[in-house]
Amino acid sequence: MNKLVLLIAAFIGGYLFNFFNIPAGWLLGAMLVGAFYRLFIGDVSYSPMLFDLALAVIGISIGLTIKIIMFKQVASFLLPLAVSMFTLLAASWLLGKLLERKSSLDPKTALFCCIPAGASVMMALSREYKANLSMVAAFQTVRIMLLVSTIPITAGFMSSFIETDEVQKSSIGASVGVGLPSSWLGFVLYAFLIGVTLFIAGKWKIPIAPFLYAIILGFLFNTFIHALPSMPNLLVGGGMAMLGVIIGLRFDRESVAEFKSIGWTSLGVLMAFFILTFLSTFVFYLLTPLDFITSLLAVVPAGAPQMASVASLLHLDASIVAAMQVIRLLAIVVLIPLIIPFLVKTEKT
Repeated sequence: MNKLVLLIAAFIGGYLFNFFNIPAGWLLGAMLVGAFYRLFIGDVSYSPMLFDLALAVIGISIGLTIKIIMFKQVASFLLPLAVSMFTLLAASWLLGKLLERKSSLDPKTALFCCIPAGASVMMALSREYKANLSMVAAFQTVRIMLLVSTIPITAGFMSSFIETDEVQKSSIGASVGVGLPSSWLGFVLYAFLIGVTLFIAGKWKIPIAPFLYAIILGFLFNTFIHALPSMPNLLVGGGMAMLGVIIGLRFDRESVAEFKSIGWTSLGVLMAFFILTFLSTFVFYLLTPLDFITSLLAVVPAGAPQMASVASLLHLDASIVAAMQVIRLLAIVVLIPLIIPFLVKTEKT
């Protein structure tokens, strides 16, 4: 009963944060509920299956947004995107080394704190490699909040004096929508895809298997079998809330004390992320015909829906931004689990 009540409270917390447009609201609200429970009430543990279910829901929702036309639309931008991503990841690796040296964090945890590969991905990898999940969650969440809350303001301010290639204000479309299925068939198919994902993940185990398999399965089903609308916001939010409360329950007093002990180093790392975002944007901008603000929104690791929404509001090409963000996320999700074993082995952990 305690576990059920806590899940309901986490969903409500995530819903309220999302309702008031707080960055990463579903994840952050549920995480705070879990952290509060762990710090002031007691300890609760959930089955690993719940974590896998949350990853599967989030992965399916992403897979349904991937369209073949996206790859055609941005084919000429893939090399610049790869260069800018390499620049950001290489600099993040150096930040991880700095964080390791200036704190008591182990090499794996320091590395996962600094790689901008999405909170869900890095938290899942942290669990897979037995890094300090609470520390990784703290760094990744604050990083996302920093970027999501500052980049739109920065882009809006810059658009007043930097020339942009404006287009007609367009809908962001299915790539970032929250459409509802026309019937219960949609919900049945979502459940079917999630169930198949968990079955496959149980049979063929790889790092963050439910997340990777869900993205691939959602894309293939939506493209070649039966077109589905984007997963409803409440359903995706439920997945994020499950993930958030599980992560929040990892926050104990020792982790809080350790985060505080890092002090100015943690602040410096977070500020460096902000600067690195503009460095990778500048690299992308030099290699493409896109204007600087569109380039910024296309490559910043802060979420496709948020950045495409900002592009639409600024009368920029939201479809390009959404496509680049989804492809960037897809590349990160596939590449990071392949690269991590070599980095961890190098660290001799």
